[in-house]
Amino acid sequence: MMPIGNPMIFRHYPLEAALELMAQFGYRSLEIWPAQIEMCRTVKLRGEFVQLASALGLKLVRLNAAAADYFVPLQKPRDARQIVAGLKKDIDLAKSLGMTELLTWEGRRPEGARARDVHGWLLRETIGIFREAVSYGQSRGISVSVEVHPYTLGIDVEFLKKLCDGVASDSFGVTYDCCHFGVGLPDSYIKAIGELGPRIKHVHFSDSDKISSELHFAIGKGCLDLAGITKALKAIRYRGSMMLDLWLYPFPEAGTRVSLPYVRQVMKKLNLKQR
Repeated sequence: MMPIGNPMIFRHYPLEAALELMAQFGYRSLEIWPAQIEMCRTVKLRGEFVQLASALGLKLVRLNAAAADYFVPLQKPRDARQIVAGLKKDIDLAKSLGMTELLTWEGRRPEGARARDVHGWLLRETIGIFREAVSYGQSRGISVSVEVHPYTLGIDVEFLKKLCDGVASDSFGVTYDCCHFGVGLPDSYIKAIGELGPRIKHVHFSDSDKISSELHFAIGKGCLDLAGITKALKAIRYRGSMMLDLWLYPFPEAGTRVSLPYVRQVMKKLNLKQR
């Protein structure tokens, strides 16, 4: 069994070199960061990128557009239109690359927003955004998930549950990032798995120091209860995909060598399918 990989961890390498490293490590499927392919501005160039990856035995499955500039904190109704337009554009980009999934996020909490705002108009607007985006994605064979960050709305698990239930689509769900939940909910990141249950569609697996928001540690280099995370995923009968995430870890090659065997064992324990 092999998790999904993301060459963004080798962001300082030329794209071709990063892809070759992914293939050498044995990856078969990839999540791609738009910034890495920003030079592929035409349909033809994107086609060449797909061919380059395919020649290395790599399948493109997901576009990771979390934290895109268009996904601004909601302040006024036209902000929602800007966000929906951006999501549709990224869905089209994912489709042009032969992908089946778009990863985004659910947005930051606007400055000054109170709890009643978050669970009131902000929740309603966010549900509306994703209902439209998911419907558009379904017409193009693209599912959508939100990767919660420590500073985004969904770190409030009740908000996240209401969002998923409000969108009410099998083509929408949560990407559980071990680092993000470990930092955002340092005392309840495992409990959150049980609360979210089948709403979790994807997992970004990593270790964390439970302090550094975006720093995804190699396995064993942080302090997360990784066995506890695995046990919680097994308890909800998790059957989604899994990616090894080493974003911002300063030693990505060493980290991959240490982490891949562990994550593959986790996948085996969960009986996850090869991607």
